[in-house]
Amino acid sequence: MAYPISKFWFYPLFTILIRVKGMENIPENTNFIIVSNHEHLIDPLCILYPILKKLNKKVHFLTTGRWWFLGDMICRQWAGTIPLFNRKQAYEESKNQIKSGEIIGVFPEGGIKRTKQPKTGAVRLALETNTPILPIALKFHYTSLSSKVTIGKPVYPNKIKNIEKQTLDLMNHIYSLRGN
Repeated sequence: MAYPISKFWFYPLFTILIRVKGMENIPENTNFIIVSNHEHLIDPLCILYPILKKLNKKVHFLTTGRWWFLGDMICRQWAGTIPLFNRKQAYEESKNQIKSGEIIGVFPEGGIKRTKQPKTGAVRLALETNTPILPIALKFHYTSLSSKVTIGKPVYPNKIKNIEKQTLDLMNHIYSLRGN
């Protein structure tokens, strides 16, 4: 499993390099969906750091197929990722993970470039499973010790409101947590 290795190698390093704000906002007695901005390939590890520190739980990130050259054993079983080869299959697998008490991690903008219209899957998943969304803002710098992870309060989407607007509002909230 990747998590013991992550705790051994990355946990001590991230303790020095990353400031975490809002640890008290991580729900302890319920599963949740993490939604975050995505700037670097190391972002999942930055998100994993405070979750491991507080809950010692795995986060199942949705990932694109480009990483699957490593194989199903490494990607799905070892690292706990959910492949996005087929959106419907990935959505169903995410729902099943939530129902079994797991934490899901989603980058609604997809890759590491900010898009104008983020994907709505995380909000739809939260509505369908009645699961809170934990907004996490990342601001990572390779050259300095000013990298930070800001964890917002859990958000509960509204079934009555427009899903696209809620997703856009959520991403705007995450960017406001991120700051400049």
